[in-house]
Amino acid sequence: MSTSEQLPPLIFPSFEMRLSQNGSVVKIFDVVRKSYVVLTPEEWVRQHCLHWLLSLGYPIGRCSIERSTKFGGMRYDLLWHDAMLHPFLLVECKAPGIKITEDTVRQSAWYNLQLKAPFVLLTNGNVAYCTQMLSDGSYAQISDVPRYTNA
Repeated sequence: MSTSEQLPPLIFPSFEMRLSQNGSVVKIFDVVRKSYVVLTPEEWVRQHCLHWLLSLGYPIGRCSIERSTKFGGMRYDLLWHDAMLHPFLLVECKAPGIKITEDTVRQSAWYNLQLKAPFVLLTNGNVAYCTQMLSDGSYAQISDVPRYTNA
């Protein structure tokens, strides 16, 4: 399998990938989980977004990937914590062929009801929307991801 034939270019910068293949199964090395994971279209987006955020100064040690929330068993894609280990940026990744709709926005907001991250990024690799949670619980779209600070 050639990944370039099956997986499209994305809005995120490319990065140095470590791939492995066993038969028809291609895996990509995940630097946070420190293991190879199956390279699905959604994983393609997740890994590109992860490496982009790392390049912006988001610390690898404050990121968790595909973990269940405490209530309801929902699994988020990426979550960065701040210096106090509170949720900071929740990232929901969809495969490139999945359109970002009101339902996908609602899914991210539902996850964040429990997590209460002040920022949410939603992407399918073709588009990305970042929002900030306001004091009344509503969201406002912002032009870029927030700068990560260790404060």
